[in-house]
Amino acid sequence: MSARRSTLCAVGRAILVLTSIAGASCDSGIAQHLPAAATEQPLGPIAALAERLAVQLLAASKKKPYILDLSLTNDQPCPLGAWVADRLSESLAHEHPELEVIARDRWNLARQPSELAHDRNQEYAQNEQRAQSLGAEVLVQGNFAAVPGGIGITLIASDRLAGGESRFEALAEIPITSEMQAVLTSSLPQRAELQGVFRSGTGGIGSALCESCPAPEYTYVAKAKKLQGVVIAQLSVGTNGSVENVKIVRTPNPALSEAAIRSVRNWRFSTARNAQGQSVPVFVDVAVAFRLEVTPKRDASAAGTRATKSVSVATAKGTGQKF
Repeated sequence: MSARRSTLCAVGRAILVLTSIAGASCDSGIAQHLPAAATEQPLGPIAALAERLAVQLLAASKKKPYILDLSLTNDQPCPLGAWVADRLSESLAHEHPELEVIARDRWNLARQPSELAHDRNQEYAQNEQRAQSLGAEVLVQGNFAAVPGGIGITLIASDRLAGGESRFEALAEIPITSEMQAVLTSSLPQRAELQGVFRSGTGGIGSALCESCPAPEYTYVAKAKKLQGVVIAQLSVGTNGSVENVKIVRTPNPALSEAAIRSVRNWRFSTARNAQGQSVPVFVDVAVAFRLEVTPKRDASAAGTRATKSVSVATAKGTGQKF
């Protein structure tokens, strides 16, 4: 009896061993035939942001981007902005070698000793020239701010330096890691928000761009006084793209303020969205320019002046077109 039990146990162990071997072979075979996507690790937050930008660049056949240091939403530099730009550039180059990403360490090589920007617009123009000298087709800039649990990032890219008119935007809200924390030298400012309204194009909020912006008409008083100048206004844009509130920030004359308000109330904007794709209300800074054009003299009786209208719209902060 004991001999038979021993034999049965031996047979059982043999069956178990064979089953284990067969199972291991089967698992190995399954692993070898799994599609690559099933075995890949999900992208990290910064790599995912880089991927959102890459998809747009590739769709537009733009293959040579350069990424500037990201700044805070008030345009101030921050060590974390350079760190994030490095990671974004590395991710684009690694995941999409077809993009021919311009290495960030080449930036200082193209610096001109005489460069001195007097304002943000001039600085951006100089950055475009330097990126162009490095062979870039697209210049990527961005900004970030503190949001609950991390930072909100807005990337805005343009191919204007290559004579194009394309604009690309990518948004993200990512947690702050210990590595990022080690880079920070001070606390980050919070993302701008006033009673649920965000600043367009900053800190993980998308841009509201003017889609219908008719030039302003001179009022009778402004025309009679031959007033000229630029009115700076801040608009609150709703989730449907309509202008809901207008606040005059700076004006050369109250009469021009009235004309500007009448005009911009009828403007229409694209809908701004957050990093989750939800429509959000935003405020946007715009500049409305009034110019008087002098009519050339044809004869003594034809001398005079006529009022003309013009408009200049400042897009959301971080695009290089601020006023």
